[in-house]
Amino acid sequence: MQKLSTFRKTGLFYTLLTALINLVLTAVLSCVPGPNFDEAVTAKWLEFLNGSSVRYWGGVIPYVIPILFCLCYALWGGREEKLRKRAVSMPMFMALSTLAGWFANYTTVILCAFMAQRRLGISIRFILIINSIANPLVGIAASTMVFLVLERLNQTMLLPVFFPEGRVWSVKTLFRPKIGMLLSMGFVISSIPLAYSVYGMISLLVNNGVEIHRGLLFIIAFLVLIAAAVTVMLSKKIVKPLTLLTRAADRIKAGDYSGRLSIISNDEMGTLVDSFNDMTASLAEKERMRDTFGKVVDPNVRDYLMKGTAALRGESRVVTVMFCDIRSFTAMSEKMEAEEVVSLLNRYFTVLGGCIARHGGVINKYIGDAIMAMFGVPVESPTHARDAYLAALNMRAALADLNRELTAEGKQELHFGIGLHTGRVFAGTIGAKDRMEYTIIGDTVNTASRIESLCKNYGTDLLLSQATLDLLGADRKDSVRFVDDASIRGKEDKIKLYTPG
Repeated sequence: MQKLSTFRKTGLFYTLLTALINLVLTAVLSCVPGPNFDEAVTAKWLEFLNGSSVRYWGGVIPYVIPILFCLCYALWGGREEKLRKRAVSMPMFMALSTLAGWFANYTTVILCAFMAQRRLGISIRFILIINSIANPLVGIAASTMVFLVLERLNQTMLLPVFFPEGRVWSVKTLFRPKIGMLLSMGFVISSIPLAYSVYGMISLLVNNGVEIHRGLLFIIAFLVLIAAAVTVMLSKKIVKPLTLLTRAADRIKAGDYSGRLSIISNDEMGTLVDSFNDMTASLAEKERMRDTFGKVVDPNVRDYLMKGTAALRGESRVVTVMFCDIRSFTAMSEKMEAEEVVSLLNRYFTVLGGCIARHGGVINKYIGDAIMAMFGVPVESPTHARDAYLAALNMRAALADLNRELTAEGKQELHFGIGLHTGRVFAGTIGAKDRMEYTIIGDTVNTASRIESLCKNYGTDLLLSQATLDLLGADRKDSVRFVDDASIRGKEDKIKLYTPG
């Protein structure tokens, strides 16, 4: 209701402003002396107009038609989406209404001229010529002024109400003003003095019985063409760089920062293009930093930290923690070159990291050949325990595939142990002021690590606690078997452990 009220109030203001512009232009242009082709003809013409009510209707029509149309447009209701479209189109609608009013006025004058010719037998040749010049000029001038004034006001009065975040272009309308058209309107307004000078010159020549020289008409037409050509060149000078800027901005939006505009100019447009190129380079540098940051920490953690959320002060969360460690890797690595060890670990971490990421997990850190992953943080998930369990099963299958590749290459197979535990942790950025990392701390983390180390004792590669089992769901609970009530170092109570079986 508030937006509808604003639309109607603004529409009424625009309507009054449209009528005022028409009145002012009529008053100014009425001061221009009209031609006096023949005193007898002029006298009969004026006598006919004064004695006919058509004169008054012809004078009122240019104001009545726009006012009626604009009032209907301003007061008509509708849903917000329709109001948004009408808010965008209001300046053009009122400008076209003004033009329609002046066209009706012109039609009325022409009809009056033919009526005068029929009743009084006067020649209406020059009446038709002069009105065919003067009336359209007034109509074009009035509609152009209405559009330019209302379009400028619309940017500060109505559009901010319906488009607080901009993006006016997203609304589909029948008409969308372009810079070339606005420059053309400026050309029309600036040409009116020339047109009225021609109007007065023709009037003067006709009144004095002087024949109009064709050379004069040629010069006038030539000057008009030059003015039109200048308008077109100015339009292209402005529109072409803006089009290129729009395309470059779309490429940046799609993630392509490689483009650089090669428009060199010594005006404001050149300054804008240079600033745009500098901005593109800066964004490309920030994107490289963001990608690098995403390789140092998990991309989910990176995005979470960059949002400036509760990560900085920390928060308490219930999560599932995973520890995964390669069995007897120290003894294996002693027989390998350092480059081979790094290459093997990177290959191993890439395979298992993909399994963890596919199930919504985040690798918090690599501890030698061990992986610490967390589920349910930084992005909350109600299925974090189930996700962690499925990731562990996926890691089993992925390691089997990797071992087949290693065997084919004549290398030793890898074996791991995985421990899962669910509980409350503290999640946040921890460290010194100038060097921090996002991590989780608490007894849950320590317990998950201890469970992973027990895999060797029970001869399995995957153990999960009762707390994790309770959140798996009925369909998964049936797929595990009880292992033992295990004693965990640092905890008084024993923990029930389970493994797939």
